[in-house]
Amino acid sequence: MKKAMSSRERMLGTMDYRETDHTPCSFMIFQNLFLRSRDQEEYIKKEMDMGMDAVVNVGKLTHSIHKDASIREWTEDIQGEKYFIRRVDTPRGPLTQKVIQKNGWPRKDHFPILDDWLIPRSKEVLVKPEEDLEKLPYLLGDFKKQDIDSLREEAAVAEKLATEHDLMQAAGLIGWGYNGIGWWTYQIACVDMMGWLSGFEVPMMLSLTRPSIMEQYVSTISEWSIKQIEVYLDVTKADLIARRAWYETTEFWTPEAFRKIVAPTIRKEASLVHQAGRKYGYIMTAAFLPILDTILDIGIDVLIGLDPIEGKGTDMGKVKEKFLQQKKAVWGGVSGAITVENGSARDTEDAVKEALDILAPGGGFILSPVDNVSDDTDNAWKNTEVFLETWKKNRK
Repeated sequence: MKKAMSSRERMLGTMDYRETDHTPCSFMIFQNLFLRSRDQEEYIKKEMDMGMDAVVNVGKLTHSIHKDASIREWTEDIQGEKYFIRRVDTPRGPLTQKVIQKNGWPRKDHFPILDDWLIPRSKEVLVKPEEDLEKLPYLLGDFKKQDIDSLREEAAVAEKLATEHDLMQAAGLIGWGYNGIGWWTYQIACVDMMGWLSGFEVPMMLSLTRPSIMEQYVSTISEWSIKQIEVYLDVTKADLIARRAWYETTEFWTPEAFRKIVAPTIRKEASLVHQAGRKYGYIMTAAFLPILDTILDIGIDVLIGLDPIEGKGTDMGKVKEKFLQQKKAVWGGVSGAITVENGSARDTEDAVKEALDILAPGGGFILSPVDNVSDDTDNAWKNTEVFLETWKKNRK
């Protein structure tokens, strides 16, 4: 029997396809547990008490607009609806946005520039790709010394926690909360950011009709994202740097557009991370089979988010075959929303066994519900227990 390893050794060993004592289990997001925790330390210790391979978040890097730009925000009542209006004045002209309030969001104390919830509520997007790209850099200001120092302080606390329990540290994988003005502060993104700023319809159309515009758009964000990653590499001890890519799938991009427009930015980020001796993770949970060979070719170490049910055509056997050949790791294997939150105990047990049977042989597999367990019900908590019990019985 393989000697027991620390959690950090197990997680990194799995990504390197080294022999480990057993298949690790680490929830990529576990909102239910976090909301029952005072802070990250309590959250991590609860995960460890459950036997899981907890991952320590190194902290958040806040940011603001360029020093040469200014921002104004106000609300207007239009035909009985409340609208949140934003205007960003830049040396190249203004950017304007109009967002309708639905279900109490946004609020006066929380009107972020970058957020998933903006997409269905935006009646006017902030960045119109065909006319605003020269203004875009003014939204993406340099990271200020006080923001970097704040990250450095959080990272020191994270390092102490990780060192005490020998846990892996990550940037971009998970994170919680916003800063005072509501910026999305903790996930590394490129195309997802474009969705927050411009929605999807126009960018996806332009990727087919005027791809040069989208290349410029994605490249501008990528240049800023590289600076963000450089800060994380410089001031934290993150073992893993992860990029969120929920909106980089073939639900939004053709395989050719992905290869030409999106893939080069991933390759640059992965190369930078590898130069620093760290791991590069890529968070994508659906519709990736048509671009799987490209994903394997651009330098990722681990694909985070394999969902066999909501993954829209995901074939776990085919994924395992290709990833095993390339010695790339997979993180996921069970649907969080369908199986853990809404399925039966038997469904959950069967799903965990199937994931381990298909994805664990040969190594390179980290078990997780995808992408979250957030439905705070008795059924979800019961199935979470079944999930972990089944993993412990079958993980070797």
